[in-house]
Amino acid sequence: MDNAYQAEVLADKSQKYWVEALPNPFFVQFSSDEEQKIADATEALGAMCQEFLDWFFSEDNPGDVDARLRALCIKPAYWEAIKASWDRTQPEDLSLYVRFDLAVPEWDGPPKLLEINGETPLLGCETVYQWNWLADMLENQAGDLPPGASQANEFWDLVSDQLDAIIRTYGTNGKIFSFLVDERLNEDIEMAAQLIQMIEDSSIGQYCQVVFLRDQLDERGNLQQRGIGMDNEGYLVDHTNHRMPFIWKIYDWSDLQNDVEAMGKTDLFAKRLVTGEVKVLEPLWKQVLSNKGSLAFIWAKFKDHPTYAPYLLETHFESGVGAEVTKLLCKQHVRKPFLGLEGVATTISDGSLMLESRESFGYGEEGFVIQEYTPLPTAFDYYYMVGSWLVGGLEDGKPAGFIIRGDKSQITGRHCLIIPHVVSDHLVAGY
Repeated sequence: MDNAYQAEVLADKSQKYWVEALPNPFFVQFSSDEEQKIADATEALGAMCQEFLDWFFSEDNPGDVDARLRALCIKPAYWEAIKASWDRTQPEDLSLYVRFDLAVPEWDGPPKLLEINGETPLLGCETVYQWNWLADMLENQAGDLPPGASQANEFWDLVSDQLDAIIRTYGTNGKIFSFLVDERLNEDIEMAAQLIQMIEDSSIGQYCQVVFLRDQLDERGNLQQRGIGMDNEGYLVDHTNHRMPFIWKIYDWSDLQNDVEAMGKTDLFAKRLVTGEVKVLEPLWKQVLSNKGSLAFIWAKFKDHPTYAPYLLETHFESGVGAEVTKLLCKQHVRKPFLGLEGVATTISDGSLMLESRESFGYGEEGFVIQEYTPLPTAFDYYYMVGSWLVGGLEDGKPAGFIIRGDKSQITGRHCLIIPHVVSDHLVAGY
């Protein structure tokens, strides 16, 4: 990516997205023990997710899996495709990465899992940018850095290796790898560009293309480039009307499904997904992992687990009944929609009193979970959460470092602040 463009975007003072756009920039410092604690939590949560999904997609009685998918309000037309995605072995539907959003206590105690971002996790670019930030700081010998400053950040190398493994496993050499992006969102375009750069830096020889969601018109309204479409057999097609057999998408599944439904081709599209003729990153089973209703299933299954339970917050379906749900509703808790992203439709309440809320933007009709409240740490008047990356498989994936999102609200929203971090056992106040 062009460094001048990158700097311009990150330092946009009106957006206040990167700390360098603030009058007084700062960073967050972690000790090596804290870094290891986050990495340990990330590995444990990956293993937990593997165990959870093995249970979710197994049946003691006929219809168990369908009942769980129904509880998550996932559209029935896609149930078979989602189940096939988890069960497929020739070749397996592989994961690129997962980001666990964690509340890391300022003092003692384990990190707490807030959300699982498995289907369309962003912030990969920002994870790399913060490495560039540290390199610049070290090169300029910034006096504000502690001695021996490093960073929890192996994102580029580990993601490059996993992309290589996925491409080789899928046998896509000679086929086009299509990156579906929303042309209105710079962060989506940047994320796609970063992944394409990783592929081009390798020796795979994989051809890539970016496909926009919508038709592109010139200033006179004439068509310049078509957006994605669908043919009569249910295959997604690119701007040249060619089928796309290998797809990366930051295009959320719920939005994609709604668009396909509007075209009247849901059944055809679902059949293509069942067969695995179209390979998608991230795979369809990630819909289950990213659905916040899964946090309620996870709590019920692992609340007494000696390894996993310390990382979990009590979570229930809002529609549930019983003493546990009632007790949680009567104390400070967080209400989250199954499919909401970036804090939309999320509220924090103390019994019957609402303390904070975000706009719904149409989310929430699918259902809500209620989650135990845990305080977020603060830095320079920003509440922040840690997004910790697990690259590769859930059970055998590798922690790849983390990125920090800060907000003036305890509900971290879309227009948050990206805060770099350093790791050092020498105390310093930041800058």
